Amino acid sequence: MSRQPRQMRRRLAYLSKILNTERMTEIVDIGSNPMNTPDYDQMAKAGIVRVTGFEPQPSAFEKLKEQETEIERHLPYAIGDGEASVLNVCRSPGMTSLLEPDPMSFAFLNRWARASRVIEKFPMSTHRLDDLDEIVHMDLLKIDIQGGELTVFQHGRKKLKTALAVMTEVGFMPLYKDQPLLDDQMAELREQGFMLHKFAFAKQVPLGSGFEIPLRPSALSSQLVDGDAIFIKDLRDPEKWETEDLKHLALLADGCFFSFDLAVRCLSILMKRNVISRQNIIDYIDHLQVAEVVQ
Repeated sequence: MSRQPRQMRRRLAYLSKILNTERMTEIVDIGSNPMNTPDYDQMAKAGIVRVTGFEPQPSAFEKLKEQETEIERHLPYAIGDGEASVLNVCRSPGMTSLLEPDPMSFAFLNRWARASRVIEKFPMSTHRLDDLDEIVHMDLLKIDIQGGELTVFQHGRKKLKTALAVMTEVGFMPLYKDQPLLDDQMAELREQGFMLHKFAFAKQVPLGSGFEIPLRPSALSSQLVDGDAIFIKDLRDPEKWETEDLKHLALLADGCFFSFDLAVRCLSILMKRNVISRQNIIDYIDHLQVAEVVQ
């Protein structure tokens, strides 16, 4: 429901109109790989977000530079702890990481051994998120850097203090040596005032055993590997939230997270503050219903 592009852009246009934010929603995308359509794609096409992306892999960065617009820029920085590091370029670009692949895990999964083979190593310096003057506002931190997410959080506490949400790749088992997993990220983000909102997806794969099992392929995919998790700043006490921040979270909830109940919760708080009307919320819900019918 509600991911049909034309209907979604109409809904976002209406939501943006009634919210009337003071500035564009700011997204920082660390690991902005050009191979994938970003979750915020429709927000960008609607012209309601500004994106700053970081991609240290030279070939990927060049592709991203070609698609820059007035509201989308990219920088060739590796984000980490500010120390010197090495980028491990894998046969499959999507597995490139500052961490080394863990052969034991790929042997256990009986897959991705070739894809994870390191074909080149690039020595490079890393930049702390907190030290980046290019980042003034950061409503959403979207990050997918193959196991290096926790380090970014630990060295980005100043910037994350004013962030509203984090969309991060999380690991359920280590594909890289010494890779922090979901529980490590949750502990750090919880300490910084974030709560787990939802899993955007969780990847499960079948384990190879050498024996055929007479079950549907979907029934064999039982091993959790990784996924995307969305954290939001603790919303249990809305009085701690600034009105402008609630507006940006509502836009992100709809246009990026597809969390329409969260969007309506934000709108309800704004209604109680006399920022929008009850009719505005009813009209927004009507937009959702129209999208469902079209789907």
